[in-house]
Amino acid sequence: MTIAYLLGGQIPLAAGLVTEYCVRFPAIREVFEQAARWTELDTSDLIAGKFDGEGELVQSFGAVRQASLIVGMHDVLANRNIRPDVIGGLSLGGLVSACLAGGVDRQQLFEMLHYQRLIPEVPADSPLQGMAVATLAESGVIEEYVSPVRPGIYLAADYGVVPGEDKRVIVLAGYRADLAALAAEQPTRIRMLEEYVGAFHTPLVQHVADFMAHHISGMTFHDPKITLCSPHQTGVIKTADEVRELFLTQYLNPIRVHLLMNEVNHFGAEDAIVLGPGMPQGYVANRLTLKFVLSAYDLATL
Repeated sequence: MTIAYLLGGQIPLAAGLVTEYCVRFPAIREVFEQAARWTELDTSDLIAGKFDGEGELVQSFGAVRQASLIVGMHDVLANRNIRPDVIGGLSLGGLVSACLAGGVDRQQLFEMLHYQRLIPEVPADSPLQGMAVATLAESGVIEEYVSPVRPGIYLAADYGVVPGEDKRVIVLAGYRADLAALAAEQPTRIRMLEEYVGAFHTPLVQHVADFMAHHISGMTFHDPKITLCSPHQTGVIKTADEVRELFLTQYLNPIRVHLLMNEVNHFGAEDAIVLGPGMPQGYVANRLTLKFVLSAYDLATL
């Protein structure tokens, strides 16, 4: 039986969630201790989610924390001789997937996520950026909602058609004023995501990709040891150079969930284990069914 792992994108983790995992599973706490050493963060703060900062500092801290949790979950299952044959993820989950597939070592991944705290802030006089979720009819045309028809708005993620329903969910990102205007025009279809203040996975974060390119170019990448799938391309990531390209371009490329799911399906997986949060629940693509591990209990009983 082919075992697939899917990893979601970065989201804020609920208070106490990580503590519960670390108390129950020493292997997860060990990963948090390793991450703390590599990033010079405090282990207790990293587990508890306590951090005094804002902007990219918070984003970087959250990425290190969520990546630690996912890697720890992987280790718990590996200790039970459960290992993936194919793996892939969205955004942060894609980077962690590359690590778990052997494309980059753990220390370099965590150091890179921590380095993101140094990304320069957008100049104060620049237009505010943001994100919004849109629910379209299954036959809805994405191009009607993004540039050039809608200047300043881009597709950040396409989650595809909701199973059993005539609707398609996408995430838009761009200039906040333009997104707000669109949401005001179509309030039943579009909702602003107030927790996001950047236009992730669009050309508007080119400054982020440019800043991170120097650090990423100095990292050592390897050919993946297990099948690594991407939400940005058809076909799997096979070489060290392709892993490096994933890291360099993932800030700018929109996420297309069907590409990831189709590749996982291609390798014979009928269901997949979703480690941690950030993947839309209830999603089924073709014959692929997702088994979510969202709590310490889920992990213990998997």
